[in-house]
Amino acid sequence: MKFNLNQFLISISFVLDYIEIDILDDISNHGKRVGYIALKMGEQFNMSSEDKFTLLAFAIMHDIGGVENEARVSKTELEKAKNHCIIGEKSVEKFPFLNEYENVILYHHENYDGSGFFAKKGKEIPIFSQIISIADYFELRYIDDIERHELISKIRKQKSKKFSKEIVDKFLNITNNESFWLSLEDNFVLNAIKKESPNHSLDYSYQEIHKITALFSDITDSKSNFTQLHSKKLSEKAGIMADYYGFNNQKKCKFIIAADLHDIGKLAIPNMILDKPSKLTKQEYRRVKAHSFYTRKALETIDGLEDVAKWAGNHHEKNDGSGYPYGLTEDQLDFPSQILVALDIYQALKEERPYRNHMKHGEAMEILNRMAAEGKINLKVTRDIDRIFN
Repeated sequence: MKFNLNQFLISISFVLDYIEIDILDDISNHGKRVGYIALKMGEQFNMSSEDKFTLLAFAIMHDIGGVENEARVSKTELEKAKNHCIIGEKSVEKFPFLNEYENVILYHHENYDGSGFFAKKGKEIPIFSQIISIADYFELRYIDDIERHELISKIRKQKSKKFSKEIVDKFLNITNNESFWLSLEDNFVLNAIKKESPNHSLDYSYQEIHKITALFSDITDSKSNFTQLHSKKLSEKAGIMADYYGFNNQKKCKFIIAADLHDIGKLAIPNMILDKPSKLTKQEYRRVKAHSFYTRKALETIDGLEDVAKWAGNHHEKNDGSGYPYGLTEDQLDFPSQILVALDIYQALKEERPYRNHMKHGEAMEILNRMAAEGKINLKVTRDIDRIFN
């Protein structure tokens, strides 16, 4: 199928917004604005279409390492965290960049004068890293509602210190256009990226797409010590169930991808809630329940993954209509959705949680059998899980 990289990148930008909800307690469009600024800088450097898209991708994902920051921090503290550069560099390895560049995320906080985390200076710092650095520096001050002339003055003062003279001069060029400032506003930045970024698609099989979307799965599982293998184990079991039910290869791959990505919405849920050892408050439980809605919204922007978005987004629905977020009933849930619902419950019960120990197969099946008897989950799927994984 034609795998639209732009749509995939926008989907990643939503996921990174989720990380900001958790760590920074807001959705600031930080990554999108840094991406748009980088895109305009790419034009100043007369970059090729492929390089501009690659730069945009790196810029949007520059804070992807922030998912492993356990405590809530300010945006400034996150930007000063050396570790998120290292984690971020490793995290982007699976993204299908059109051109090969190394250490862009790793060095995006280096200073031109060599005073950064890794003491790289001048041309030792990749040009993409330098562009992301000035875009990032500017955006963090832009959201504080500083007057334009003050922002520009701060950038000028960093010439030959934090940034090279060339980088500063080209950045100042793009700020001369009023449309630049208007495009940075929350209501317009996403549309500006969609309109102005080069459009790229690749002919990929669903097997190849699965390797790429594993980027989401790795990020999700790394969020909490209690879920480090949840998506991975679930996707392994999903593959076994797909074979058992005779899914063709394409449907099997899509089902595995859905299992891989089913919990990406949890990136928006604070670890203090996910790892809470005691009962959740009503407000906390509402936040947890929102994650499957977030999952669907992140995935449904990608053409060709409509089934994936549906199956992943339905993983907390119940046949009797008592599930969430839509309260769908048995006649509204297709068979793959019903499989994933039961399989996710089983996998979760088999894992350690802050409020209980992991369960053995028999203990987990007691709960699934009771839910099946109550009409909440598919009885046949429940019996098949017992037969296959016993």
